Amino acid sequence: MAGRIPDQFIDELLARTDLTDVVASRISLKKTGQNYSGLCPFHNEKSPSFSLNPNKQFYYCFGCGAGGNAISFVMEHDHLDFVDAIEMLAKDAGMEVPREQGAPDRYEQNAELLKRLSESSQFYQQQLTQHPDKKKATDYLSKDRGLSGQIAKVFGVGYAPPGWDNLLKKVGTRAESQEQLLMGGMLIEKKDQPGHYYDRFRDRIIFPIRDSRGRVIAFGGRAFGDEKPKYLNSPETPVFQKSQELYGLFEAKQNTPILDQILVVEGYMDVIVLAQHGITNAVATLGTSVNSQHIRKLFKLVSKVVLCFDGDKAGRAAAIRGLEAALPVMQDEKQIRFLFLPEGEDPDSLVRKEGKEAFNLRLEDASSLSHVLFDHARNQVTLGDEEGEAQFARNAMEMIREIPKELTFRSVLIRQLSDQSGIDKETLGNTVFKTRRQAHPPTVDTHQSEQHPPHFDTDHPHSSYYDDEAPVGEYTDYPLSSGSSASTGYPKKQHTTQKPFGKKPFVKGLFFNDEPALPPAAPSLSRIKQASICLLLHPHIAKDIDLPDPLINQANEELQLFCKIWRYFAKYPTKNTGHLIGEATDNTTITSVYALLNHKDATTKQKITNAQQEVQDMISSMEKNLGLNSSIERLKSRGNESIKDNSSKQELRHLMDLIRQKKH
Repeated sequence: MAGRIPDQFIDELLARTDLTDVVASRISLKKTGQNYSGLCPFHNEKSPSFSLNPNKQFYYCFGCGAGGNAISFVMEHDHLDFVDAIEMLAKDAGMEVPREQGAPDRYEQNAELLKRLSESSQFYQQQLTQHPDKKKATDYLSKDRGLSGQIAKVFGVGYAPPGWDNLLKKVGTRAESQEQLLMGGMLIEKKDQPGHYYDRFRDRIIFPIRDSRGRVIAFGGRAFGDEKPKYLNSPETPVFQKSQELYGLFEAKQNTPILDQILVVEGYMDVIVLAQHGITNAVATLGTSVNSQHIRKLFKLVSKVVLCFDGDKAGRAAAIRGLEAALPVMQDEKQIRFLFLPEGEDPDSLVRKEGKEAFNLRLEDASSLSHVLFDHARNQVTLGDEEGEAQFARNAMEMIREIPKELTFRSVLIRQLSDQSGIDKETLGNTVFKTRRQAHPPTVDTHQSEQHPPHFDTDHPHSSYYDDEAPVGEYTDYPLSSGSSASTGYPKKQHTTQKPFGKKPFVKGLFFNDEPALPPAAPSLSRIKQASICLLLHPHIAKDIDLPDPLINQANEELQLFCKIWRYFAKYPTKNTGHLIGEATDNTTITSVYALLNHKDATTKQKITNAQQEVQDMISSMEKNLGLNSSIERLKSRGNESIKDNSSKQELRHLMDLIRQKKH
């Protein structure tokens, strides 16, 4: 069941897990006194600043500030989410992860379907090395596409031999398996023979599409010659929605030692070729333009995303769609950059021509989001006078207003626009706009819609017919390089819509839930916890803050943690959060501090300039509340009969006013 992992299990898992073993299996450690030290795996350094305390079971880097326990280390080092890290450590410890009662997720609901897809991937990989016609496939991959056997194995590249029922006979041996393969898009049902199927992928190179956890959820297949379509892809299924997945993301997380930025390219073959040349941090969208969900997903992993486009008109139009997708989900401390390639080049051709170093130099030179935004706003203006400048400012502000209001980045763009247009920031900020107009029509799925095969008199369809294989336009020819990604192609010019998979569309709410465009934000912190973060990130302010005794003596756990942090930094004004964690004696404090540092609000608090004022405001508010509560208790203890003199009545009226203010 997909429920919450009990806290007791996490505690037990950490108790059974030796952090030293976990870290030593991934990086080199050297014993230094009671601790271990080594080169930090989370940033480039020449001198060791990474320290591990085996007694307290925590690590901390004095260079980049990374720190935590075994779970956080596996999450950061292996690029896993919390649940995946728990499952990995539990497997190593021989423990089974329990779940509190809850509804199963779509993957657990379709566990058997995922097994069939995994078996299908294994079958295709076996055919690449065992089938009598394998030379056709291996020659194509090695000679025509320049792929090594090693990189093909990394990405699980396979071969679907000619014939209508190869996969059907191997994996679909039972009726239940056939139904699952049909649901997963691997089989097509004959229209004239209900309950009878044939393979979707035939005589093609096969590329499995994996989700972020490495599970095979779909496939792409490329024809050897000029057959139409050149690229054939799985339809959407209960476990595969192409607008939410990114091809090569799993491989990028697995094969990139320090994953601090991700390159988004237009084709799956680009991903593989770049990986073969040592650029392992590339991903590709699956037949759709890059959208806000993609960018939000990548921002959870890295601080910098580079969108790569062809330098022609179509590439520029795609870049603007990427710009519009990025604006609503921008975050402070995150970057979106744009790399435009020379006309006629794509990533695979360019990296083979120039090499890794030259391509990385292009990445470093990529255009900033602000440059692309202002450039696009000015390109829409034809007048070279004051009216044209006003329209330029209006165009730019129309896009800037899509950025969340609370971001510093938005203020920076408005200031830059003010400098470029000569219009003051207040006027720009007060500009009223009509509904945001689309610079481009909404992007639709670029794959052909699912259709049922026509009636055939023979047992099998004619070899020239493929279900949902109507021509979808030429796909850019990309060589393969390092992976088992699905080379699902999508046309650059033709756009068609896709209907739900199969004869019976999945019921909305069962698989295709009405999910919000963006994941819900993490819950906001209380004022006390926000003040605690301010102290952790700006410890020097503690020496200038006075904490009244009534607050120190409160039983509130949040306030006790705040006081503990304040006392430490007030006593040791030259020490930082790393020292606090290293010298803490109880796991509760260490865990609470890490939870605060890992919260999304920490990014904002890191760069504020009024941290001391924020902490003092919280203290003043707490003092006021304490005074209010003590006055109420005092009046209660005196009883109704005693509230008759003027001073008591006046105090009561004052208290009532304070209570009203507190409610509002």
